[in-house]
Amino acid sequence: MKRRMLMAVPLIFGGLLPIAACSQTLGIPAVDRQAGEADQWPGADEQLEGLDAGSVRLLFSQGSADYFAVTSADQLTACLYKFEEDSSQGSIGGCGATGGSDVIVEVSTPKTNMMLVRSGADTAELEKAGWMRIHENIVVF
Repeated sequence: MKRRMLMAVPLIFGGLLPIAACSQTLGIPAVDRQAGEADQWPGADEQLEGLDAGSVRLLFSQGSADYFAVTSADQLTACLYKFEEDSSQGSIGGCGATGGSDVIVEVSTPKTNMMLVRSGADTAELEKAGWMRIHENIVVF
């Protein structure tokens, strides 16, 4: 009887571990909260191909710029998009793998340099180099 009890405990905890680990490894708390009115994708539907439209979250707004995060359904990929009202380009963005590095994706254009980082990421060296953390998940230059 003791053997059955001991074996049941690892199975219960083993089943819960992947669920809890998924959110913690992603490092973008906004995707874990309930979507709100501001979390509406402002871009073309084609930009969400291969991504989970239900995970779209507005992370930060500054002036005429809105920064959105979106993930794949399995949360192995996360993207950062910047939409500007006065931009003829519409949006700038990129996607990267969520595993491993504190920097999920870096997006660089002649006018925009931004990174999607995990919350809690150590960005001190980036900040010394001139980058600025504008949100727990966004660093800009």
